[in-house]
Amino acid sequence: MFRSNDVNMRTVVSILASFIFFGLNAQKGNLIVSRWHAGDKIEDSDYQLIKKARLYYFVSNDNDNIYIRLKTSERVVQEKILKQGLTVWINMDDKDQAKMGIRYPIGSENQNSNKRRDKSNNADSDTLSILSMANTIELVGFISEQERRFPAQNPDNFNGSVKYEQGIFYYKMVMPIAKLPIRNSRQGNGAMPFTLGFEYGFIPQMQSSSNSSTGSRGGSADLNWINHVKLATSR
Repeated sequence: MFRSNDVNMRTVVSILASFIFFGLNAQKGNLIVSRWHAGDKIEDSDYQLIKKARLYYFVSNDNDNIYIRLKTSERVVQEKILKQGLTVWINMDDKDQAKMGIRYPIGSENQNSNKRRDKSNNADSDTLSILSMANTIELVGFISEQERRFPAQNPDNFNGSVKYEQGIFYYKMVMPIAKLPIRNSRQGNGAMPFTLGFEYGFIPQMQSSSNSSTGSRGGSADLNWINHVKLATSR
């Protein structure tokens, strides 16, 4: 009788241990681990697809910066980004909340009216013209930063670049880790996972967007999240 109870108890313990083991493995498997930054050469196979957004992304980091790469061949997405802007949201609580973001490009339609009215019949020429206007970064919700708008080519701050090659739009954003409220894990194995959001399209009254918890504030904006992003701690 006692032997039967012992066997049953061991069986229950084994089942519970299995659930815990597989649960931990599943949680670990959900992490999107950043690659250690090894230069600007990125292979096509390195990118991951955000199907709903029709964007490919790649995240890497070193001890100083987080590097975000995006690319898309979708003409509609390209035009929305270049004309209406793109915001990279970052949430250190690992939640889908758009409170702190980096807007780049801000969009040709959000610049002065003379440039907005400058139309071209040549699509490629128009794209190159709009690309040349992608030269400003706007910070949203960064309370500690006094300068909210500055040139995109800025080695001492957030900096970005865009280019267009053979029908594909390429985007790069460099985010200094020192300017982000990164939280170290209690286990001492690097930073806590965080969430990235990519939003492109029309977002009116951008200055007040830091008070929003969703990031979708009207127009035809598209917002997609990547959860549980974990920084690499070494090569």
